[in-house]
Amino acid sequence: MHKNLQAFCTRTGVASSLIMFSFGALFAQTDYAAEADQAFEKMAFSSSAQEYIKAYAKVKDIEEKGRVAFMTGESFRMMLEPAAAEEWYDKAIGLRYGADDPSVYLVYGDVMHSQQSFDDAIDWYVAYKENGGDAAVADARIERADNDALELDEPSSRYMVENLLLLNSDGYDFGVGYASKKSDEVVFASSRESSTGSGEDPITGQSYMDLFRSEQDKKDRWSTPEPLNSTVNTEFNEGTVTFDKKYKSIYFTRCISDDESSYACDLYRSTSMGSKYGPSEVVELINRDENDSSQVGHPSFTVENDFLMFVSDMDGGFGGKDIWYAAYDSKEDTFGEPINLGENINTAGDEMFPNMRYDGTLFYSSTNGKMGGLDILSAAPSDGTMKFEKGETVPYPINSSADDFSIVFKDGEDAGIFTSSRVGGKGKDDLYSFTLPDMKFCFRANVYDYDTGNPLMAGVEVNGSNGDSWTFTADADGGLELCGDEIKKNATYDVGVELQGYISTGDRFATAGLSESTTFAREYFLKEVVLDQEYQMPLVLYAFNEAELLVNNEVNGTDSLEYLLDIMQRNETYVIQLESHTDSRGKDAYNKELSQRRAQTCVDYLIGAGIDRERLIAVGRGEGMLLVADAEINRMETEEEKERAHQANRRTVFRIMRFDYVPGE
Repeated sequence: MHKNLQAFCTRTGVASSLIMFSFGALFAQTDYAAEADQAFEKMAFSSSAQEYIKAYAKVKDIEEKGRVAFMTGESFRMMLEPAAAEEWYDKAIGLRYGADDPSVYLVYGDVMHSQQSFDDAIDWYVAYKENGGDAAVADARIERADNDALELDEPSSRYMVENLLLLNSDGYDFGVGYASKKSDEVVFASSRESSTGSGEDPITGQSYMDLFRSEQDKKDRWSTPEPLNSTVNTEFNEGTVTFDKKYKSIYFTRCISDDESSYACDLYRSTSMGSKYGPSEVVELINRDENDSSQVGHPSFTVENDFLMFVSDMDGGFGGKDIWYAAYDSKEDTFGEPINLGENINTAGDEMFPNMRYDGTLFYSSTNGKMGGLDILSAAPSDGTMKFEKGETVPYPINSSADDFSIVFKDGEDAGIFTSSRVGGKGKDDLYSFTLPDMKFCFRANVYDYDTGNPLMAGVEVNGSNGDSWTFTADADGGLELCGDEIKKNATYDVGVELQGYISTGDRFATAGLSESTTFAREYFLKEVVLDQEYQMPLVLYAFNEAELLVNNEVNGTDSLEYLLDIMQRNETYVIQLESHTDSRGKDAYNKELSQRRAQTCVDYLIGAGIDRERLIAVGRGEGMLLVADAEINRMETEEEKERAHQANRRTVFRIMRFDYVPGE
């Protein structure tokens, strides 16, 4: 949007940083364009656009005509009229304006980027670079356009965004604040025709901003916005509101015009008197002398109303507009000295529109985001009063390639309203609602016989770390599912599968850390219980001539025993025999003794994990039952292959000897 109320009553057009540093070069001050240049310098962009168009028709000098065309495009860009800006940039380029000043290509690219025309934007950024522009700036813009295109194709967040058509107009609608505890009433700024006064803002070419109220009915439909009473709305600009904790007082920005386009912006407050507000008064936050031109705006209370955040360009900041805060004493109704929010939040650019979510997370808008234009950033609270981590850009679709700002949250919800100038809006700035849909988790399982593959109608028990539990019997196809709202986020679930005559099994799944809906699909294969039958298990490996478990990058012997530990824990009546084997190297008697020590190592591990000693039998088999015969090993070509074969012979298996053990006896 436009820029004076700029960063205060409304917001700053981010593109201004590209041109404000070079007024002298851009303003040739020809007779024809002098008035236009003066209006542009005062940021009266509507006026400057009209005057530049008049000058363009009169200027004969080609170089000056190109400059005037460029400045006309800039005026329209500042008013968020990209189609008109494109038209005048084309004229400037046709007059070879870019030959001396490649910035026309850069801002042309920015206009295309804001409209999500990323390929065209990249072409203009390349032209900027090839015509002598800053290569680092061009490369950064190209990278951002590529990233934004990918983000729009594959959004990295689950947020759902919707244009609030009933609230929006064809002008500027922004700076919303919830006006009730239930978040069913809002107040926001708008330049719609029903605003107070008949004047035209020279910056925007539209009506001056006023504050409007709307209420939401039981069907979530918003009422037609109505202006607040005249104690709040004036012939000047009002915008960007916040409320105290009891919603009795409204705090807002008012920018009073001294002349055609010079504004003094400050915070004001008015107290509710039934359905209307009483007289408004200035909130004195900074001590100004008569020469102090500091601007103040964008009020926002913290969750507990103990601090009032605001935006100012006063001395002591980090750059353009910074976020500050002042302690609020509700009993005395006084504010403390302003304190800058610090370098984790404020930068050499502009930081504006602060808002604190119910959990203490700070949200604000910055010209230093990652998606272009004004971006909404979030910063988690850190140790200390009003201390925050570094801000991070909120992903699409909250942010877009256009300007996104002024976000507010419903109390206790990941839902609310923000403002955006993105493509497809009803006006220049529109209000958008956002919600974060609940993730849906589904657990589906099938149970089969390990040997035959036939489905089993086994019993399945699911126990959650949050205390939830369910017991099922699989259907005739061996299947079952939990796909309602049973599975919750941030929980771990233990699954147990059992059937008479089979070894019970199971596993775990967790929803903690997931950012999207997920289906946990499982297949469980139950092995039939046969006494004294050898059962294979994940390899338990040992180093040559050692009884300690071998841990390497490919196989972890301890984790292998976790498989058996899980079986013993799920089948509490089993008594098993662990049998360890060696390779053929070494003497028979030694290998017999070594394998016994290895079996005992496994037994000791399971005892240490809580399995009763009486349920475990250690047997060493020596080298008598090789998996890979010596003759086969001798035919292997490499020593590495041979060593792997010997290692496979150094293994441990188990047998179920009984299943009548009584725990605790």
